[in-house]
Amino acid sequence: MRQGQAIQLSKMIILHLVYLTPMVHSFSASSSRTLMSIAHARTSSTTPRTNTRTSGDYNSLHVTTRPRILLPSSSSLSSKNINDDDVVNEYKDHSIRDSFNLIALGDLHLEDDMTKHNEARNDLISAIQFLSLLPSPSPSPSPKNTSAFAQTPSQSTTNEHKNTHQIIQTLKQCPAGDLNAAQLEMLLEEKVQGDLMHCHLVSLGDLGRKDIRHEPGDAGTTKSFRDAKEFLEGFNLPYDLITGNHDLEGLDEFDTDEGNLRAWMDCFNKSVPYFANVIGEKTLLVGLSTVRFRDSPHSSHECHADDDQLAWFEQTIRDHSEVDGWRICVFTHAPIMGSNLRVLQNVHIMNGCAWMNHCSVDGRSLFIDIVKRSPQIKLWCSGHFHLSHEFPDSLSRVNQCTFVQVGVVGQKSTRDHTRQTRIVQGNSREFRIYSVNHHVRDEDGNAELRLDATIDLAKGEMKLVDKANLSCSSDENDGDEWFRAYIPQEEDGCYIDSATGRIADEKGECRVMFVNVME
Repeated sequence: MRQGQAIQLSKMIILHLVYLTPMVHSFSASSSRTLMSIAHARTSSTTPRTNTRTSGDYNSLHVTTRPRILLPSSSSLSSKNINDDDVVNEYKDHSIRDSFNLIALGDLHLEDDMTKHNEARNDLISAIQFLSLLPSPSPSPSPKNTSAFAQTPSQSTTNEHKNTHQIIQTLKQCPAGDLNAAQLEMLLEEKVQGDLMHCHLVSLGDLGRKDIRHEPGDAGTTKSFRDAKEFLEGFNLPYDLITGNHDLEGLDEFDTDEGNLRAWMDCFNKSVPYFANVIGEKTLLVGLSTVRFRDSPHSSHECHADDDQLAWFEQTIRDHSEVDGWRICVFTHAPIMGSNLRVLQNVHIMNGCAWMNHCSVDGRSLFIDIVKRSPQIKLWCSGHFHLSHEFPDSLSRVNQCTFVQVGVVGQKSTRDHTRQTRIVQGNSREFRIYSVNHHVRDEDGNAELRLDATIDLAKGEMKLVDKANLSCSSDENDGDEWFRAYIPQEEDGCYIDSATGRIADEKGECRVMFVNVME
């Protein structure tokens, strides 16, 4: 027997042991003949199983489940005449080995009344259940700007729009002996992990209350860390997180940045403030934290990654090259200089805390330099500004990297009355960037799920789904509050051929930075 056939047979045996009514209670030598017969049995002979979440009960999370009305039930599929050969051939190339769903959660800022936060958590769980995984090859994206839970099955169940959940439900009706290894893996993953398989969450920091009262629960206090941990664990998803500037603001409790950071790391069982985590087969998540507040020579709220992190970051990027097939998604609390994301002139630019390592002459330009020479960096998510996803420069593109601005979920945290979270749906061929609009709800109370952009990883192209929907209102754009940095051009009249992002070097030599105040 060839090795590949042996592996496939082993997977089939495991699959049937999981799905069929247990027939063997011990793996003795006398059981082998029974196991072989199970490997050739049909799944239609199994006892129907209930669709349960392996990651926990919704009632314990203080959220409610919603019926996934987009998705056809197993019973409706089994009532149809399914041609096994056609089904197996239709999905013979589909795989979820590189597929993932990622929640990028912006500045958390827990509040006394957690109603809106819990509502947002419920929205996000429901949204990733609704989306399911993006299989390879990818189906066509769903219609733009639709409510996540308002479509009927007839609108979304054609073959070209079938997601992983629908594919799995169809494959369950086929003899396991006819399925290939990738199809068996899909069934097994769904059985073991439930409908939230391959899902992950990253919190971009700023965990505690936004308003400082000099009491436990304020940003940067031990209580804020513990409360945030309880909230994040309520997703029942694997998660990573980084610090934001406010996470080291526990001045009443800690005398030093080191002590404040250590309390954060101890709460989340971290030995270092940064992380690298592989999701999918060749997708790497990388997160960098800010590590100083009291010791900042300029603005206390500057988001600053120290030299140790930067050295680790550069080495991590080198170790995961595009040649080897890696796709890297980076997470920092603030964006980086040169990302072309929208920033606030009167708040962050003026105070020297708009970008990562903003006040470091050499450090602030290092990030964009790394991006430009590292084609494996495909995505960079940041928060910090509490701005909505509605502006054209809430998404930007530099070389092969898409920069993503992430909003907030709290009622007291928003600057523009929007409450939004990003979901990234990905596989080896493309990423899809969604907004969950917690502030936009249908008559049944369901939040809006909106596809904002698709990224073709092979071509290195980002396509905005609806640019008209990402436009600034005149009220929000009046005055000089909104600010965007851009690379100087020859027609500006005074042109610098190589823009480094530096305003002055250590000797005090000034350089010119052009800005465009948006009208």
